[in-house]
Amino acid sequence: MIVLHEYPLSIVDHTGFRRFVSALQPLFSMVTRNTIRKDILYAYKVERKKAIEYMAANRSRVAITTDLWTADNQKKGYMAIMGHFIDDSWKLRSVIMRFIYVPAPHTAEVIAEELHESLISWNLDEKLSTVTIDNCSSNDKTIDLLVKRIGKDKLML
Repeated sequence: MIVLHEYPLSIVDHTGFRRFVSALQPLFSMVTRNTIRKDILYAYKVERKKAIEYMAANRSRVAITTDLWTADNQKKGYMAIMGHFIDDSWKLRSVIMRFIYVPAPHTAEVIAEELHESLISWNLDEKLSTVTIDNCSSNDKTIDLLVKRIGKDKLML
């Protein structure tokens, strides 16, 4: 429920929620937010491993899209990296590979490092077809750095 509806982990500390759960099942022992956090991270690791294995078995190349933005209220930068590919049934599939905090400054070097690390951890450095990013001025250099790290010989174009 917490993951499905994107409730905060602190909901388990809310008096109203505790009363509600107790009314449903008085014998239920409420878990802590740390327990829920561990359970969510474990489920994420299991699903991530399945996704990596699925993509490794897939023969098509993968198109990457990514965007980096700064949350106004926090002044923190976040980057989402998605992989898109055609599966063996000729269906377009998309996978959120990473959603990460990116420390400032958001230079081309930092962005290229995060992208490269993601491609390596998902074993996609040799299956890359395209990388789509916005027209931020530092992204031209980001792509140049990424191409150098991967190696031109591994890329289609």
